[in-house]
Amino acid sequence: MALKTRPTKIQLKGAGIKEEGRAAAIITPGMLVTLNASGAIIPHDTAGGAAEKAFAYEDALQGKTINDDYAVGDLVFYAIQRSGDVVFAWLADGENVAEGDGLSSNGDGTLQKISGTESRVAIALEAVNLSATANTVRGRVRARIV
Repeated sequence: MALKTRPTKIQLKGAGIKEEGRAAAIITPGMLVTLNASGAIIPHDTAGGAAEKAFAYEDALQGKTINDDYAVGDLVFYAIQRSGDVVFAWLADGENVAEGDGLSSNGDGTLQKISGTESRVAIALEAVNLSATANTVRGRVRARIV
């Protein structure tokens, strides 16, 4: 897949089902998110576990970009993605994925390459190599929801 420019929004194709909720943790647009026991939004916290395929969006209504975090207590805009939707998601530090690799939750709002029986969330639409950047730089990946 030929890449043209770096996306400036999270939702690249499709629409998802739009939702909103209060952040119970710092949320960065592009994170895989879930509801906690109180109904607040947190990064998806079960590595390899089943996920609702909900991704936080940028707060464009406040003039914010995909690089602007939501603080605890902020109203978070997110969408529950449908199969075939494409998002600009976070890839876990140290990951090395090829186009077509399956992706699952890393347990911190980022995605990881599937290495076993993890619950698949998406498929990588581009190769991204963060293996030399562990613990220093986070990277994003274009991902198609399954």
